[in-house]
Amino acid sequence: MLRQRKTSNDKEIIKATPDNYDQIARFLNQNNQIHRHLDWFGTLDWLGYQPYLLLMDNQKIQAVLCATPENEKAAWVRTFVAKKRIPLEKTWQQLLDKAVLNLRQNGITQLAALAMHTWFEGLLSNSGFENKQNIIVLEWGGNLPQKDPLITDITIRPMHVADISKVYLVDKAAFSPRWQNSYEGLIKAYEQPGISTVAEYRGEIVGYQISTSMTIYGHLARLAVNPEFQRMGIAYGLVYDLLRQFDQRGYWRVTVNTQSDNYPSLSLYKQFGFNRTGEEIPVYELSL
Repeated sequence: MLRQRKTSNDKEIIKATPDNYDQIARFLNQNNQIHRHLDWFGTLDWLGYQPYLLLMDNQKIQAVLCATPENEKAAWVRTFVAKKRIPLEKTWQQLLDKAVLNLRQNGITQLAALAMHTWFEGLLSNSGFENKQNIIVLEWGGNLPQKDPLITDITIRPMHVADISKVYLVDKAAFSPRWQNSYEGLIKAYEQPGISTVAEYRGEIVGYQISTSMTIYGHLARLAVNPEFQRMGIAYGLVYDLLRQFDQRGYWRVTVNTQSDNYPSLSLYKQFGFNRTGEEIPVYELSL
């Protein structure tokens, strides 16, 4: 393992490598304070990417910070784990400073994080992150509109793995860097149990949705339409088709997450009878 620098307590921060897999796995299973990002990857999946940092003391892990980029501009705090008896804020800041240096050197301009826990939200706020928006959870009321107004030139069909490269381009065009999915992330999402569909306009993929399912519960995980083809009812058609399939399968609960200030999405889901559940996750951002 490559030694990076010593902290004031004579601890060292090192870059994690795949050789640390077993040691990190054991550490994650201990009674630590843990933040995990909501995406398709587990903490160990990011080994081999940087910044993925370990705070060590006598060759034992004291804390882990993984903040790997999603694309060429934006990164997320994927994981922060720390032993409960070490100085939490100091440990976080030491690892964060090192991670930020790495991200800046690689041209990343945004580092974002989901405040899943009160203790983690405090760390974010005290280290310069700002609460930019919230993710809210909506739940479907169970009723479909009377008809699907999709225009005749649009076709909705199941997604295939060969579609992912084109789906990736739709995703990149539809979202700002913070909310874009990587190609690898879309592959992971596609591989989850559920329903994935694309919308084609004259043979070109212009929109898609990826949903997950568990027993009788469904979740619309991703919905995007190429901006050049928006306001054509494509997003509506994708959601209508998805809910029809969920309804046919007897699912009694369907949810979706969206940003609190994403008013077009809120308006779309309102048409289908989605209502807020009251669950919210603050989104924090640090400009680099």
